[in-house]
Amino acid sequence: MFCAQCGNEVEAYAQFCSKCGSAISQAPSPVQMQKRAQPDMETHINILAWLLIGSAILTGVGGMIILFTGQFIRRLPFMVAPEMTVGTDRLIGAGHFVGGLISLVALATLALAAGVAAAGVGLLQYRSWARVFTIVMAVFLLFHFPIGTIVAIYAFWVLFSPEGQQYYKTHSTVQ
Repeated sequence: MFCAQCGNEVEAYAQFCSKCGSAISQAPSPVQMQKRAQPDMETHINILAWLLIGSAILTGVGGMIILFTGQFIRRLPFMVAPEMTVGTDRLIGAGHFVGGLISLVALATLALAAGVAAAGVGLLQYRSWARVFTIVMAVFLLFHFPIGTIVAIYAFWVLFSPEGQQYYKTHSTVQ
């Protein structure tokens, strides 16, 4: 509980404030409710930002693994039996095509990781663009099961809640 006069935190059973000496009412005032809601929303936004950064790191590591796998497949020497001399070029071309396709998927994954990291950093700095950008990145994260899905649902809950919208709007900076 908090003192209605000075905002000092007091014990639940206290009848008087230890700081200013005023009587403590049992019902919390609107000012007290707002003081409690703001640190909670600040905590949620910070948690969301660090979850986004952590998810971006994991996605980036996965993208690098996929990229190296694609490059490895492109450079694999395909063994061709002597009786399969006709069509050997097609078999080697297929390896290059599959490796290139995997590398393309890896680059898209790395781009997603960069976007998610930028959203997390923007949230930490309360940039005006970061809330909308985080929502867009959360839509992409929905398909990144299971971790990305959980982070996306949490992002929707934090950023679409009336408290989250109001808190972020009052604390965001334009840049």
